[in-house]
Amino acid sequence: MCALVRKTILSTADIARLFNVTETTVKRWADEGTLRCQKTPGGHRKFEMRSVVEFADRNNFEPIGTLAIPEDDRLAQRIQVAVLGRDFSELVAAFVEKVLSPEGTDLVAFLSYLYQHHVALWELYDLILAPGMAEIGVQWKRGEIGISHEHRASYGILDAIAKLQAQVHTKPPNGLSALCACLGDEEHEIGLRCVSYLLESEGWSTCHLGAHVPRDAMKSALHEMRPTIICLSATLQAVNDHRREELDSICTEAHLIGARVFLGGGGAGAVAATAHGVDTFCSTLHDFVTALEAVERELGPGQGEEESRQ
Repeated sequence: MCALVRKTILSTADIARLFNVTETTVKRWADEGTLRCQKTPGGHRKFEMRSVVEFADRNNFEPIGTLAIPEDDRLAQRIQVAVLGRDFSELVAAFVEKVLSPEGTDLVAFLSYLYQHHVALWELYDLILAPGMAEIGVQWKRGEIGISHEHRASYGILDAIAKLQAQVHTKPPNGLSALCACLGDEEHEIGLRCVSYLLESEGWSTCHLGAHVPRDAMKSALHEMRPTIICLSATLQAVNDHRREELDSICTEAHLIGARVFLGGGGAGAVAATAHGVDTFCSTLHDFVTALEAVERELGPGQGEEESRQ
């Protein structure tokens, strides 16, 4: 616990996350004198880490935030402090270090720890994976790491988020369905895989086609599955006539069967300027979750299947 003292002052919210209790409970502990605190001029309770450690030991409490990471993980205490303070920049740095580590550090344990400590799935993807992968890309362009590191990172992340998904709480099926694919010549599918997992967690039936999907194959899948929405990923910034025509063709086909077209990814902004048939652009996965909720409110449980059959 000694390294945790690097963040010496914790808030009521920090303590609540640490012990998996409500902030009201923490305030009661403080007001009763069970957990020593200091009050700011504005009346906010602040807690020294040493007082928190003493409190846990005295009451035989196990601070959840100090137990989930293996003791032999040299980043454990650094991660624990960052989670308590919701310091996502520090968590991104830890993520990059783990992904690029030649020691084969367990990335699954890291992501599981974050999810178990109330880091939402979209936060994992938007605030840690996305900037982490961007940083790895920057390091590769600078020549600080090789292509083998970049490939190892990509496949390691795909493997880790797949294993994490087995631990994710999923909502009951809502009767809505989604088809997920990358635009024809797209090679990177980490973002698309995150989209598929978010859909599954929200109770959607999902078909993941992945990268390098020919246009005709995508159209065939649309007619066979007749999804409520089709989610397309665009990471390439360049937009040419062929790419624009391909997207317009897919949008037309989707609308013929009543499906809505969602577009996201690092290159979505470039495509957005010229695309005509896209129904929803999502610059982040948080935006995507918000858009899904709007569709669910509009259609209601089970109506997606009926709409897709019409």
